[in-house]
Amino acid sequence: MCEARTAVIVSAGTELTEGIIQDTHVRFLASELTALGFAVLRGVQLPDDAALFRDELARASRDACLVIVTGGLGPTTDDLSREIIAEAAGTALVFHPEAWEALLARFTGRKVSDTNRKQAMAPQGFPLIANPNGTAPGFHGMVGSALVVALPGPPNELRPMFSRSVVPLLRERFGGPGEEDILWGTALMVPESNLEEGLRKCMRGGVTWGTRVDEDRIVFSLRGGSAADREGLLRDLTSTLDAARIRQGETRPALLLTEALLHAHTTLVTAESCTGGLIGKYMTDLAGSSRVFWGGNVVYSDEAKVRLLGLNPRALQEHGAVSEHTARAMAEGALAMSAADAGVAVTGIAGPDGGSHEKPVGTVWIAVALRGGDCQARLFTFSGSRDMIRRRTAVAAMLFAEARVLGREFLDSRAKW
Repeated sequence: MCEARTAVIVSAGTELTEGIIQDTHVRFLASELTALGFAVLRGVQLPDDAALFRDELARASRDACLVIVTGGLGPTTDDLSREIIAEAAGTALVFHPEAWEALLARFTGRKVSDTNRKQAMAPQGFPLIANPNGTAPGFHGMVGSALVVALPGPPNELRPMFSRSVVPLLRERFGGPGEEDILWGTALMVPESNLEEGLRKCMRGGVTWGTRVDEDRIVFSLRGGSAADREGLLRDLTSTLDAARIRQGETRPALLLTEALLHAHTTLVTAESCTGGLIGKYMTDLAGSSRVFWGGNVVYSDEAKVRLLGLNPRALQEHGAVSEHTARAMAEGALAMSAADAGVAVTGIAGPDGGSHEKPVGTVWIAVALRGGDCQARLFTFSGSRDMIRRRTAVAAMLFAEARVLGREFLDSRAKW
């Protein structure tokens, strides 16, 4: 085993190299590996080409102590990871009955093709890595002097497998910082450049950091220095960027809102215009969301706002769909039409068209109404693509609702967001 802790990430799949899907694994894995003390030499995307895969695996296993291979573990003939890794290790593929039984259990009540038996194969002598969210287990073993870890391609399978199984394996094999030596944080509604600037401004001692950008947050890790230095940096960063936007630990805005609703014994109803149901999607992505999420309304047109939420057509025409008045009316209307305790509403201009000098693209009003309480609204001006504006709106709405449910003041949107 080489002395320097170096790693190479290999993402396999023609769908990646042809741009059909986006490879998010390099960013995630590089951040996680850096936090574990590895120097990531490169991340490589490969098509489903045996010769290219064979050459890159040979090169990676010479260059690095650790090679992470993602994808290529499906049941079809163009899924090559098992065969190429077994060949490089000089061993044969063997069938794992326990993996086959787990696959059959996932397909209960459905016919399973014989081609799926391939997913129960792994190079001989390579222990399996359990995959609770999919049909293909991962595996790990030695190719030359490098540890090769193979993981499935879907992010919802790879990420929990890496955190649950691969991280302990790497710590056991290579040592490095333990969980107690890393302080995790989550940045919400903070551009990556602003987070980097804030971290540099608050730098302490020998603390370093790594970041991982997800669609609704940035997860960052603080490592090195003393525990007091790491905690002090996080405290200063929170003060600089606001406690609503910097949270200790790895979390998501939907989880924060869910926890707030549970704490207050409150249920939520949504009224979404420009986000088209994205808030409801984020909320119901969480298991057990039925305890707090009453339901939602996607009211994209003015007619939908009138018919489903009871808005006054004249007032809607007078104030416009994107206005404080309409946002408040939407939140209050959703609450009135439901049995929920809190209502959150969003209305805005996500672009790329539809903006004006008075209301440019990115103009968004968000309102939160509480049953038996008042209704508050905030004006936001977001930048970026249509997708980014919609996601930022959904995140801001969840954080605004969290603050209102917990009885906290929400930050000045114009000064801080």
